[in-house]
Amino acid sequence: MKKKILFWVDSSIIQFGIAKLLQEKLDADFYVIYDFNHHLKKSFTEQKIINFKKEWYYWDHVTRSNKESDIEYLKKIEKEYNLNLWQIAYSERNFYKYNPFYQFSRREILSIFEQECRFFELILNEVVPDFLIIKTTDFHRNYLFTEMCRAKGVKILMLFASRLGNRASISSQSDKIDYSLDEKTEKNLEIESPEELENYLKSYNKLESTKKATSGGMNYPIRKKIMPAIKFLTKTVDEEWSEGYDHYGVTRFKAIQHYFVYSFKGRLRKFFIDRNFLKINEPEEKFLFFPLQVQPERNVDIDAPFYSNQLEVITNISKALPVGYKLYVKEHPNMYHRHWRETSFYKEIMKLPNVKMIHPSLDAKRFLENCSMVITIAGSAGLEAALYKKPCIVFTDVIYSSLPSVHRLKSLEELPEAIRNSLKKEVKQSDVNDFINLLDRNSFAFDIFGHYSEILKRFHHGGFMISNSLDMSDLNSFFEENKEIYEMLSLEHLKKINQYENQK
Repeated sequence: MKKKILFWVDSSIIQFGIAKLLQEKLDADFYVIYDFNHHLKKSFTEQKIINFKKEWYYWDHVTRSNKESDIEYLKKIEKEYNLNLWQIAYSERNFYKYNPFYQFSRREILSIFEQECRFFELILNEVVPDFLIIKTTDFHRNYLFTEMCRAKGVKILMLFASRLGNRASISSQSDKIDYSLDEKTEKNLEIESPEELENYLKSYNKLESTKKATSGGMNYPIRKKIMPAIKFLTKTVDEEWSEGYDHYGVTRFKAIQHYFVYSFKGRLRKFFIDRNFLKINEPEEKFLFFPLQVQPERNVDIDAPFYSNQLEVITNISKALPVGYKLYVKEHPNMYHRHWRETSFYKEIMKLPNVKMIHPSLDAKRFLENCSMVITIAGSAGLEAALYKKPCIVFTDVIYSSLPSVHRLKSLEELPEAIRNSLKKEVKQSDVNDFINLLDRNSFAFDIFGHYSEILKRFHHGGFMISNSLDMSDLNSFFEENKEIYEMLSLEHLKKINQYENQK
């Protein structure tokens, strides 16, 4: 019997390229959910690149509705699929906190959830897929669908950036290892000296790899933004486009106003940062290191929803510090793509008497070398701490939680004791080597941020605007030009499929 493979494809089109190459290697029935608006939908309705047995367009099934939701149905969904819908709702950047255009009501959010769940159940019951191929879930809708698939026993093949720079992994959950599929082989890597560690960190520096990521076309030249902006205002913003919940409240005037206001605010915030944040490369006092994480971001908002208020987390850490230590908080340099945080956020941190704010331009390596311990919600700094032989506390399950030097906090009340105990921990090189080898054999060389940036440059105005259309011949040419990459990605997915099959 043929396998049934379901793809979730959005404007990043990476999973579309994987499907193109995978269909040449695997005799299976392919299905797809497209997650892009009605403009882009028109480009794919007649596509001949991939022979999907059936296609669905997400936005055809989730529309504006003022009807009261069927609460009994949603209760059934929570129970059957082991979900907490409000927890998922608060992780959605459009519903809460990060939407400058619209404030959603309870009725609207629940209406969206009901429509989504009915749509997703329709697909799951009709197809009964064996596998779901999807990228990292970064919105509530793809996260919700993935969790519903998981509850139904569908095997998830999620492509995500590894904690090792310029490498990627495929697993059932982002930032997790499928230990049951781990092919325990001999160690490929041995790090025995500070020099070897230094070289290793340079080769797999996660921060350097994320610098290639673009957001909102921040690095796109102004002259190249003019025509896409005109097209957006005259062609993109129409009645049907405005019916998508991620566009509620967006008008031409508000879009223009938002762009210029936030650009101006970003400059003011950067001026505040430059004037007030410390620039000390060689600290001479005992301190714990807390690097802020980019927000909105799935590692915080989805993986650690009850610790997503980083200001509150920092305040609680400052209360739990031993008297001989300070807390150094460093802003993430990639917050540049988000126009930095509100200055009120920074001012509240600076009021804390045992906390110092560190300038984002400084090299985090110096603080990792000199700190006594790293505390992070779910960031890569926790793994880097182990490489620098420093203990760490995290606030959610992360891929490196298995390291003995990492303490996974279960409640805020245990924070003072967790800090005191972690400060006594010794990080063993053997533990680090074992974990690095685990990461290495469960990942593969792929610059996911760099490749996605190439897609944005080629098809979506550098990330400044999502295009209204894609030329299928140009898209096919792109896959052919990058055939080596997509050949590798399809083989990695096929390898994972075979591992599941062998496990039976």
